[in-house]
Amino acid sequence: MSYSDFIKLARALYEDEDYDVDPWDYYDDDGVADIDLYDPVDSSFVAQAQALAQALQAQARLSKASAAAQRLRQVFPPISAGDPHRTLKMMHLDLTPGGDKSYVRHFNGELRPLTAQGVSNTEPQAANHLIHKLLVQCPVLKVDRFHKGGSFGRRTLVRGAFDVDLSVFVIKFQERALKAADWSGEAGERLQREMQRVVAAYLRGQGLHDVVEVEHGTHYKHCVNVKVHGVDVDIKMAAHVASQQGKQATTPDRGKAQRDVLMQALWDTPPHLRQADPTREAALAEALTAVVKDTHDRVKSLVRLIKCWYKYGLQAEIPNVPSVLLETVVLAAAQRKGLLSPGKQDRTAEVSLFLAALELLDEAVSDRKVVVLEAGPVWGYTRVQAESCRHAWRNDPVVVLHPIDPTCNLAAPQPRRAVDWCRLAHKSRELKRVVEGGSMWELEQQSSLAPAIRALKAA
Repeated sequence: MSYSDFIKLARALYEDEDYDVDPWDYYDDDGVADIDLYDPVDSSFVAQAQALAQALQAQARLSKASAAAQRLRQVFPPISAGDPHRTLKMMHLDLTPGGDKSYVRHFNGELRPLTAQGVSNTEPQAANHLIHKLLVQCPVLKVDRFHKGGSFGRRTLVRGAFDVDLSVFVIKFQERALKAADWSGEAGERLQREMQRVVAAYLRGQGLHDVVEVEHGTHYKHCVNVKVHGVDVDIKMAAHVASQQGKQATTPDRGKAQRDVLMQALWDTPPHLRQADPTREAALAEALTAVVKDTHDRVKSLVRLIKCWYKYGLQAEIPNVPSVLLETVVLAAAQRKGLLSPGKQDRTAEVSLFLAALELLDEAVSDRKVVVLEAGPVWGYTRVQAESCRHAWRNDPVVVLHPIDPTCNLAAPQPRRAVDWCRLAHKSRELKRVVEGGSMWELEQQSSLAPAIRALKAA
């Protein structure tokens, strides 16, 4: 009987078995040569073929078991009793009810608190106070109010890797009373550039030496960057519209009034004419801060962890990813998984959210999934309203919508500030794989999160 005939017979007899090894290794010419598959008189060939097939089956199983054991030893190498890292190497994520939660306890008790450990508001407060004092005295500006935004204002700052965003809502510039329309179009661009130049010159005249005019920042245009007491302060002059259309009289919260005026003007615009407006985005800073600031502290701790991962581990090779984008992705992931307000008894919420944020970041790039954080009727918009603005960002490779203004894509391409999104997605997938399948030791020592953990522990 030929080899091919033998295999056909063996597989017919054991059609439910899975053969992943090469049966040629188990074919014996001498053992089956005398079997005549087509001789009806030879009734013993079936028994012989069955015996050989059973032998093949047993050897195949042994071979598969040996290969599987070898693979397991590669993935989970034996841990000696004297290994100083034995405890961490034995920790693997188990989210099943009743499963071993040592990984979760270590994540919550040892890693997550690192993001807030040693964080001090003293330096940013002092820097903010000095700039506030100087700009109030600036002879060419009349300011309605100041707003502390950015990670400092939203309480998501990362130790040793943050700046302060200071929004300055201007009423008058060089004795000219400003209206919302004065900030838009080409004339508005000229106004903002001139304001930027004059304010920078004024600050230099007050003895501040590290003053830089930034045309395109990580998030806003036409900023003035100042280093004060070792803290970077990004100053953004913004339109004040809260007192227009009678909003100031009815709403004591000027940030809310500002949002209502600006967004109502957008919704009053025919859908096909709605476009992103950097001036409107800058003027909505208070609303953005309110949405993130009021988030549950457990969720904000994961926001900080994702930002630590980026700033300490990835920023050097993947620059220009805005912090507010990472914050929005984490909050959108929490909303999608029902984790914006985690229950007290849900101790796996943080690890689950960490995985969900990495997954959504990957999907935003790899699947071009539009990331939307529904901030509710007070501050945000509906998905129907977001879809009405799709033409404003449909051609962008990655879309993470601003939580207040759906014409604004936080991932929109910026001049001279390219982002390697594909590499960021790859890093997200790799880190997610380590969390799901690796040990805690691998997460702390060998993953892309390891540089952040080392930096935070050393500080």
